[in-house]
Amino acid sequence: MTAPYGGARRCDDDEGGGTVRTTTAGRVGTTTTGAALALLLTACSGGSGTTPETATPTAAPSSAAPAPSATTSDGPSPAASAPAGAEPTAGLDGFTPPGTEATAEGDAAAYVVTQVRTGEHEGYDRVVYELAGGEGTPGYRVGYVDQAVEDPSGEVRQVDGDAILQVWIVGTTYPAEGGPPEFSQDLRPTGGDVDHVVRPLTFEGMTQSFIGVDDAPRPYRVLVLADPVRVVVDVQDD
Repeated sequence: MTAPYGGARRCDDDEGGGTVRTTTAGRVGTTTTGAALALLLTACSGGSGTTPETATPTAAPSSAAPAPSATTSDGPSPAASAPAGAEPTAGLDGFTPPGTEATAEGDAAAYVVTQVRTGEHEGYDRVVYELAGGEGTPGYRVGYVDQAVEDPSGEVRQVDGDAILQVWIVGTTYPAEGGPPEFSQDLRPTGGDVDHVVRPLTFEGMTQSFIGVDDAPRPYRVLVLADPVRVVVDVQDD
């Protein structure tokens, strides 16, 4: 599969005020239900119904999932920051159903994905991509795919789980000498319905990652947060 915006390669928590916008896409053939951002600070802090983030480095078979139909939201816009270490878990919009694609344009440039982490929450599991070194608000394109095809090589990655959620982050770059390093390992959480997160890989202004989901394609939502800049993907659980 080729990158949605041109070639691309590889390269959670209680109430935090200042949610900017949560973006979810509508069903296929409908318009996007809304887009929202939140400006908040680093890390996934503990909260009610939350277990600590867990991740283990290193690939098992992938399986088919519905091909998404793209819908586009307005680009995210900045807002005020929240308490340190907070990522919102309350007052969020609903989930996007499988078979749709959530997108936002953004206006970012030169970010590097420096951290990836996961966490379990009541009703969903969370994957956080933390960015550094750039400016503006990153865009994204998120949806289920049948295979984890890396751009631009065309190589098919084996992803643990029964469905594959592809994540593109727009407005990124290769790490520069002396700059923040790019996160460079796969994660395999020990609990929840996220089985595998493939390391981010970057090419020509975009970063690609894959999330392996247990059982079947599950509804999801995407948030963009600030201070530090993060793209957050929540996957609804049982």
